[in-house]
Amino acid sequence: MSMKADFVVRHARIRTMWDELPFAEALAAWRGRILAVGRDEEIADLIGPGTRVLDAGGGVVLPGFHDAHCHILLFGLSLVEVNVRGATTIAEIVEAVAAHAHRTPPGRWIRGGGYNENKLQERRHPTRHDLDPVSPHHPVWLSHVSGHMGIANSRALAIAGITRETPDPPGGRIVRDAEGEPTGLLLETAQELIKRVLPPYTLEETKAALEAAGRQMAAEGITAAQDAWAGWIAPEEFRAYQEAVVEGLLPQRIWLMVDVERLTLRDGRFDFAFGLHTGFGSERLKLGAIKIFTDGSLIGRTAALRQPYMDPPDVTGMLVKDPRTLVELIRCAHTGGWQVAMHAIGDRAIEAALEAIEEVMGPEAGRFRPRIEHCGVLAPDLLERLRRLQVVVVTQPRFIYELGDGFRGALGEERARWTYPLASLRGVPLAFSSDRPVVDGAPLKGIQAAVLRCTQSGNPFVLEEAFTVEEALRAYTIGAAYAAFAESELGALAPGRWADLVVLGEDPLEVNPERLAEIPVLVTVVGGKIVWEQ
Repeated sequence: MSMKADFVVRHARIRTMWDELPFAEALAAWRGRILAVGRDEEIADLIGPGTRVLDAGGGVVLPGFHDAHCHILLFGLSLVEVNVRGATTIAEIVEAVAAHAHRTPPGRWIRGGGYNENKLQERRHPTRHDLDPVSPHHPVWLSHVSGHMGIANSRALAIAGITRETPDPPGGRIVRDAEGEPTGLLLETAQELIKRVLPPYTLEETKAALEAAGRQMAAEGITAAQDAWAGWIAPEEFRAYQEAVVEGLLPQRIWLMVDVERLTLRDGRFDFAFGLHTGFGSERLKLGAIKIFTDGSLIGRTAALRQPYMDPPDVTGMLVKDPRTLVELIRCAHTGGWQVAMHAIGDRAIEAALEAIEEVMGPEAGRFRPRIEHCGVLAPDLLERLRRLQVVVVTQPRFIYELGDGFRGALGEERARWTYPLASLRGVPLAFSSDRPVVDGAPLKGIQAAVLRCTQSGNPFVLEEAFTVEEALRAYTIGAAYAAFAESELGALAPGRWADLVVLGEDPLEVNPERLAEIPVLVTVVGGKIVWEQ
């Protein structure tokens, strides 16, 4: 061949995820795409004077990891704002707020989050009374780790005009104490009462958060990611993404899943920039699906269940949209050329989502690749319906490790058997993801969780639903690409596809599964360019 590659990987153990050639020693790329994979001596002929050669030194090369459902901007903000993901007591949360208050000018907002009341010694949410003593001159807003609720201090409640007389908004609740006064905890859509008075993030603040997120994801071997709720955090959010990609601040390939609540209706379709829809964009930044919420979260007891929670036993969660509204939203999206992605965790929400999909798209819904994000409490009848319709399930195996003990307490043993299954989903299109910053988003940690099915406390969680390492790798590469209509471009190291790859210090299929999360990421490559080195 007279053509010479501009990038070559040599002396590697390549697991291509390409069925025609599962293993190789070297790979060559030109202008970002793979020219050839094969033996070292075969690829050597493609090396020229201008070729960048990466000697993998016997390292294991895989397709780059692809996070099919995360919150990139939120994750980036969690790296620069108050981050209480590791808090084990309310006192630690208060201390973190106090530290920010000490260095923040009076009157400026303090925001952040990541707390999980299930991991606090007090086993309760913080209240405004906890936060007020250290923040008398600052409004404070802390989001729950799930994103489905948050806590405000008294100053923030006053700015938002939230009092004992304020009614609960549709699809949300203002939590009140025994005297009827707001505690500061706002559930689901009630969060909007605070968010509408929060000062907007500037373009530069938004880009700085995206840069922080992109840097961390690259260090974890992530080469592609889908932001599962874009367009609601910053006023120039899409512009920030575009500029961050162009300026090299965000090295991954990105899909933006548009928040349905930010779209207006026009002639029975969603009106978005003169009719743009899923797939519009470049090889680095595209529009993804429309994101539609149907319910809340399990750990927050707002996921919609058919039967009440074990604790508290009189709560069944909530559908944030009634079934007919859901059908019409899906119809408008589908008519306008959008892929549909529905957040559905509880079995009642999954059922509503599947019914709406089948009503709008018919028995061949699978060819349009509607997605159910999370798909948490998957009763057997719903599993069969998923398999029949071939709906794409985008799930988060790391939830089992970090949140599994809380799931068991919320649902009891019988329903826990149906919660975030994996093995039962064989035959259903499946993509892995993290939902970060809800949990740790490192893919190797997610893969380990899928294989071990063990909670943070050491308790097994439905071991018969475990995946093999190879199945987990495929869900984090090929499966994630399929969920975004990108399987011909990504997910395997084959000629013609993008040269997006990760070099690991050990082979995930050969190490003890207990050590999967410890495998070092040595190099991350996007489009034949090194974007991170250890």
